[in-house]
Amino acid sequence: MLIIPAIDLKKGEIVRLYKGRFDKISYYDYEIENLVKSYLKYGVKRIHIVFLYGAKTGELEKEEINKIENIIKIKKISNRDDCEIQVGGGIRRKHQIEKFLNLGINYVIIGTAFLIPLALSEGYTIQDIKFFYQKSGKNLDMEKEFPEPELIDWIEPEIKEKIIISVDYFRDEIALSGWEVSLPLKPSYVIKKFIEKGFKRFLITSIESDGTLEGIDFKNIYRIMKEIYQYKNDIKEIIIAGGISSENDINLLSSLQYKPTGIIIGKALYHKKIDLKNVIEKYQKI
Repeated sequence: MLIIPAIDLKKGEIVRLYKGRFDKISYYDYEIENLVKSYLKYGVKRIHIVFLYGAKTGELEKEEINKIENIIKIKKISNRDDCEIQVGGGIRRKHQIEKFLNLGINYVIIGTAFLIPLALSEGYTIQDIKFFYQKSGKNLDMEKEFPEPELIDWIEPEIKEKIIISVDYFRDEIALSGWEVSLPLKPSYVIKKFIEKGFKRFLITSIESDGTLEGIDFKNIYRIMKEIYQYKNDIKEIIIAGGISSENDINLLSSLQYKPTGIIIGKALYHKKIDLKNVIEKYQKI
């Protein structure tokens, strides 16, 4: 199981949100470059980076793109090309996907840009989508947040290998736009539909658990993993995130019949609830 440390960025600063809420934000006094160097030293095989404002607004900050470029340089200087980088948050356009891949990013995480077209293909209308946004107290910005109509069709098979579909769930619905909007589609159904479209990598996040340090949403994770078990031969990656607060959570996930291929740890590292070096040595080969 890959042990994947998370770095959430807000205008270049390292932060964590509580249940994805921007009114409950914690700032951490770390330099991202130093943090990455320490992760590489501990032996991480992948790092997870999210642009929080990008996820919320659909806009990417130049300062954060510069941080990504610095990370790529650090990897090269450290001779750690074996450590992969996955990035997400606000990536809505073809040129953005191409930009990150050209920079040397290994995987691009896509949520809203693919989930809205999926909802439309399932019979929801644009007016329905606007209603879900308004219900959440937010207006759908057609220019910044509404995806390019042909984006999914543009994705070639070799690019699909580098796309991770973000399936963020609240109870039995999925979330969009920085988790501020929910759609009545089941997480396991969403995964099934994207498997049919040729995608093989998925990130499942419990919104209710994320950033709480209260433990994973084991009941729902177990259910979702059970529901997608029949598709396991078509899936290359299932990564779990949200609420991992101790080694006990990692043990629980490793005990599943259909084990995730990776887990993302964020706040627990900053609060020193988990010894990263130790869990990498213990679980990364499982």
